Amino acid sequence: IGGVLFLQSGPKSLKNISNRYNKQSHIPLLTSIDAEWGLGMRLDSTQSFPWMMTLGAIQDDNLIYDFGVEVSRQLKELGIHLNFAPVLDINNNPNNPIIDRRAFGSNRTIVSSKGLAYMRGMQDNHVLACGKHFPGHGDTESDSHKQLPILQHNRTRLDTMEFVPFKDLINEGLGAIMIAHMNLPQIDTLGIPSSFSRHIIRDILRNEMDFEGLIISDALNM
Repeated sequence: IGGVLFLQSGPKSLKNISNRYNKQSHIPLLTSIDAEWGLGMRLDSTQSFPWMMTLGAIQDDNLIYDFGVEVSRQLKELGIHLNFAPVLDINNNPNNPIIDRRAFGSNRTIVSSKGLAYMRGMQDNHVLACGKHFPGHGDTESDSHKQLPILQHNRTRLDTMEFVPFKDLINEGLGAIMIAHMNLPQIDTLGIPSSFSRHIIRDILRNEMDFEGLIISDALNM
């Protein structure tokens, strides 16, 4: 295997087990974690910063950049290379049960600017950022951990709303993108979920949006 995702632990335990795995591996492992609002999202006895919605209310994007710098510093202390953040979903559905405060806000410009500042803070300091959840999980009314959300938007709507933050960060060098588990019947007319959709991943994200970075599916046990 080439990489490991840590879902829960403490900082000392994580570092020990990461070192153990790397000693057994023939290649250095790519290590990753969900640290949207810092290591406290997954690890005990570590710092939790405010959730994204609170950060989205901050006027000065330089503070969001500094937040990204500090998150990257803490991840590097543990030897983690990839953070599954920032969340680039636009929280434009008040009935959304899973995105909500994890999004920077309901305004596409705010989501783009805050996400870009967070990305730069991490990637300028050698931690890979991963924008999620493409093609946009903000306007759904079901939890993709429990069922397959359906997004009925057409391509025009996606181009002018959900895709905007992803396009903006791709143009600025975003290193990775996570694909959401969703059904978009007006986009993939074969009814294939976005996780496995050749049209959404290859035709749209790779070819049309010219994304050359790492593409990762959301957890398949969801």
